[in-house]
Amino acid sequence: MSGHRYYVFSPNGQMVLGLDNTQAAEATALEYGNGARIVDTLAKAYQPMVQEVLEGELVISGVSGWDTGKPGRLDLDLVEAVKKGRVEIVRAFLEKGASANARDGRGGTALHWATGGGKADIVAALLKAGADPAATDHNGLTALQVAQKRGREEIARLLQEAMGNKN
Repeated sequence: MSGHRYYVFSPNGQMVLGLDNTQAAEATALEYGNGARIVDTLAKAYQPMVQEVLEGELVISGVSGWDTGKPGRLDLDLVEAVKKGRVEIVRAFLEKGASANARDGRGGTALHWATGGGKADIVAALLKAGADPAATDHNGLTALQVAQKRGREEIARLLQEAMGNKN
């Protein structure tokens, strides 16, 4: 297994620290203070995946895990993280070593899922991590085409900029 179990994000999300020990992750988040978040990339179903520091205490932040951590499934875990719609979970799996070009079982990329879900922050994180904006899904569509079909103007702009930077 690559990477760490826990990823602690500073309140502004700029600093990310990977740790393997629960107590160290909790202590680091509490030291960062209000707004810091811990993502447990091995959280199982019905267990909290994200905790946030609020008023000096760690609280569960409304996202439970799934069957994460199985060998050879890191990229599928990233796609599932994208479906959850929380950028800090996506960033944790990218930090852990998942490919920004991860695909689901039918060939849809993480970028397609983020675009379809209208998650510009996740699209930006995936592009920053190296996602290919020209990749096509099982229907032959790029994420840009999906964005245009669904009227996702901000995401379409991000994808157009990324495609311009690749040429």
